[in-house]
This record gives sequence, C-alpha cells and structure tokens, in this order.
Amino acid sequence: MLTFGRHPNSVIAALPAPSMIGSVARLGLASLVLSAASLLLTRFDGNIAFIWGNTGLVIAALSLRPRDQWRWLLPAFGVAMFAATACFGMGMAAAAPLLAATMTEATLPAWLLRRWEGRFFDRVTGVVMFLLIAGIIGPLIGAVIAASAISLLTDASWQRTAIRWFTSHGLGTITFTPLIMLLLRGDVGRWFQGPLRAQMGPFAVLGLVAAVVTGVFLQDGVPLLFLPMLPMLAATMLYVRIGAAGSILLLVAIGGLLSLSGHGPVHALPTPPLNRILFFQFYVGCAALLVLPVAALIKQHRQAIRDLSQSEARFRLLSDRSADVILEVAPDGTILHASPSVAQVAGQPPAYYLGQHGFTLVHPEDQHVLWRAHRQALANPDIAHIAQFRSPRETAEPTWFEAALRGLGGSAGQGLIVILRDISARKATELALEIAASTDPLTGLVNRRSFLQRLRNQIEHCRVGSSQGSVALVDLDHFKSVNDRFGHAVGDLALQAFARIAAATIDRRHCLARIGGEEFAILLVGINPKEAEATCERLREAVEQLKVELPSGMLEIESPRITASIGLTAVDPASDPATILNRADEALYRAKASGRNCVQVAD
Repeated sequence: MLTFGRHPNSVIAALPAPSMIGSVARLGLASLVLSAASLLLTRFDGNIAFIWGNTGLVIAALSLRPRDQWRWLLPAFGVAMFAATACFGMGMAAAAPLLAATMTEATLPAWLLRRWEGRFFDRVTGVVMFLLIAGIIGPLIGAVIAASAISLLTDASWQRTAIRWFTSHGLGTITFTPLIMLLLRGDVGRWFQGPLRAQMGPFAVLGLVAAVVTGVFLQDGVPLLFLPMLPMLAATMLYVRIGAAGSILLLVAIGGLLSLSGHGPVHALPTPPLNRILFFQFYVGCAALLVLPVAALIKQHRQAIRDLSQSEARFRLLSDRSADVILEVAPDGTILHASPSVAQVAGQPPAYYLGQHGFTLVHPEDQHVLWRAHRQALANPDIAHIAQFRSPRETAEPTWFEAALRGLGGSAGQGLIVILRDISARKATELALEIAASTDPLTGLVNRRSFLQRLRNQIEHCRVGSSQGSVALVDLDHFKSVNDRFGHAVGDLALQAFARIAAATIDRRHCLARIGGEEFAILLVGINPKEAEATCERLREAVEQLKVELPSGMLEIESPRITASIGLTAVDPASDPATILNRADEALYRAKASGRNCVQVAD
C-alpha cells in the first residue's frame, strides 16, 4: 500500500521534547503576564503602554536559545502578545499589526546579537551594540509599523504615537532585558542558592538604592534626580550585573509609580503629563547607559584578572618544573624572576640573579648578540627571537645557551620572557661535523673545500688593502714509487709524516691543506713574497731530512725517503682562486722540470 505525505516517525521526530514544551509554555505564559501588566498598569489614555518590558523577554530568550528552538518560541510569544493586545489593549483589530511591530523589533535585535550567544552584557562592545540595536534601531522600526497601524485605526497622531512607542519600548528593552537575561541564565537562582551571608550584601546595597530612590521621588522641592546614580554605581561596582539590573529595575518601579502617583521631581516639572513621562523614560535610559557599560567593564576586568592569575599559576608551575631556565626580564635587561633550574645551569641559586643584569649569564664577547635579540623582542613582541651565546663560566669546554626571547607587549615594551636551554652537546656535535666536513681524515689537515674558502677570504682582505699573502702548491716527488715499493699503508704513513713536519715548520697563522693524493697547498698570510719563499725553502729542507717511521713489524725494511717540489705565487686581489692556483701550479711544474726538490716562484 502506498503512503502519501510525511512518514509518521518523521512527524514525531519533528515534535519538541517534553522538557522543551514546558520551557516554551512557561516563556509564553511569562510573555502574556508581562504584556498584560504593561497594558493594564501603564496604558492611561486608550493608546499604547508607557512601559513595555515584553520585548526584553523575547530578546533574552531568543539570544540564549539555539536557533532551531525559535520555531517554537516565536509562535508562543506571538500568541501571548496577540492575546494581551486583543484582551487588554486596543482590541482585535490592532492586535495583528501591533504584534508585527513588536515581533519585528524583538527578533531583529535577537538575530543580530546572536554572535554574543546571550553574553553581550559581559563586554563593553556587547553593551554598546545592545543599546544601539535593541534600544534604538529595533524600537524605531517597531514605532514606524505601530504608528502607521494605529493612525489608520484611530484618530491618534502618527508622530506622537511613534514617539511614545519608541520611548516606551526602548526603555522597556533596556530596563528589563539585563534582569531577564540573568533570570533565564540562572545567575539569580544560583545567587539565591548561595550562603545567606553572600546574599545579604546585594540585598543591603539594593536596599540602599531603593531607599535613596524613594527619598528622591517622595519630595518635589529639590531636583535631586542625580542622587540615585551614586548608590546605583556602588551596586554595579560591587555586584556587577545583578547590581546594575536590580538598580535599574528599582529606579523604574519606585520612581515610575511615585511619579504617576503625583510625587517627585519629575511630576513637579511644569510640562504636560506626556512630556513628564517621556522625560522620566529619558532619565531611566541615561541611568542604564551609565551603569550597564560600567558593569560590562568590571566584568571584563575581573575576567582579565582571573585569566592573568591562571596564566601566572601556569607560568610558575612550568617555571618550577622545567629543566630549561625561565627568566622574566625588565626592558632594561634586569632579571625579575629566575626559575630554580638556573642553579644547575649557571651555578648560583635564583635569588643570586634577581636584580642583576641578564649579561651576568653571557660571555662578554657574545653580549652584543643577546642585546640585539633583546631589542628586537621588545620591538616585535608577537614573535619569538632566538640568540645563541656562551656562558661566562670557565670550563674545559664552553657552555653554550640558546635563548628564546618574547616581549610581553606594550608600546614601550613591558619586559621579556626568556627561556634558556643548554645546547653545549648540540654545539659540540655541530663543531665535530664542521671539522669533519672541512678536514682531511688521513692527515688532519684542512681539505680542499675549506682551503678554497679561506683563499677567497684572503683575496677579499687583500682587495681592501688590509693584508697580503701567497699560495704554495707542494707535491711529494716520486710518491707513486713509494706506494708501489712499500705499499699504500707506508704511503699513508709518509703523508702523515709530511703533515706533521709541515705543521711544525709553518707558523700556525698560515693554512696548510691536503688538496689531492700527494698534493698539498699552503696559504701564507701576512708576509711578503720573499718571506713566503724563505718559509717554503725551510719546509723543503725539513722534508728532505724527514725519515718516515715504520711500524714495528716492518723495521727490516729501509724507511722511504721523500722530497717535495714547491710552486709559489702571490695572492692577486684582482684574480679568483682558480687563477691563483693555476699560477702556483705552473710554478710547481717548473720545479719538477728543474729536477724536483726545489722551490719555484711564478713570474
């Protein structure tokens, strides 16, 4: 059998849960009661009510509930307000257009304020947006719709009706929304469930507000309308949202009833009754504009203090437990806090470093590196800056630290957080890798790649006129015959022996490198060509006298004798390394052609 329409199970799934049905029903009933009370108590001349709080209920409920519940809430609110207007207001004919005006002025602000998820009173920006959207824009739109409908149904003035609607609905929204928001969020309920001592304080302060408002509005001889602002501010500063919302409600209830009863400074104004009511609404609006932003600002401030306290606790915990050194440093470099691990890393307890400059932990030669990172971190607090430096402590091997510096913010800088990590092991590994990459493994001399880099640096120094130098190429004569006659093991011993005698003969400021099998290069720095030639001659003579020491198992074999041919050329600032080596190689070729075991200088 075919079934048309929606499946029964889908219809059941679309129905709200019983708990939500009860919640929606309660909110609808509250809307009906609040609307009826406004119409019965504040509607005096057959027109609209002077105080309308139901919009605050709708905005609060819609702002706190998920969007998928609006399809149930909006009809409940609509039925309640339609019934109230039809029964207690301007009748059935005006119920529909006034409902459209009221729902528009409530749903539009609720939709726009959804980004705060019902917490727009927790931030100053949220309060400003609430006052602008819910207190001005929403009532203004509703006033246009309502005034147009009422002017068509009655002989009431469109302008006068629009002003009354805008002021009464704007005042009601500003007055009732904060308190209803606290009620719906459960803040008031949690407050009443707390200890009696905790409840006495707000009761006492709000009682003071009620007493001052009563005193001011019971007399009409002195214009003391400013006086209630003082206890209202006190209640707001002490109890934030509850203090602000309760104060506004007391001002509206007591001040409004006494003014309507013929008492107080507002009733004494020499103006028509409508203007006095409008003035009272303006007065209450100013009071709300005073206390609501203050409440939001205090809320933000307290939240910031809680966040800072939690952050401080986390920082202290990390600082106490971390193996790295954590420092808090002032903008001038003074150490304000040092974690306990500084004792293991730097040798002194944390108290020793407090008040001292951060340079206490830095080798004098590396202080400029850290100071540069310090200034950069102050200038750019959003990113971490890294610096590496040595410890000033005298040890067999230097202790290296890596510092991560991050500014705490502020235009002039509020100091730094610095994390120090011991990277001595990593530095030792890097140094070993660097040495391995630049050293010949057999002789321990500089290899070809490193020699070429040093030659480039020397060319640059000569180019600026701050140095002079020469390059010598050394070739061991007939070295192939040594390998052929004695074997490669003895040949390696011969190369090592040459490296030792060359290192002993040549000054340490010069660079000695192995660039090929039996070919070596020497960079002679800071001496003129004649001194370079004399140095090469001494090396040649030392090699000629060299006796290669053989292992104990080869003592019966006669030690090989080696000699060296050397080609020498000056470092020309206008040349590149390849050209200079070619000239030295040409001189070396002439030395070999001249019978070997001699020094030849390039032309």
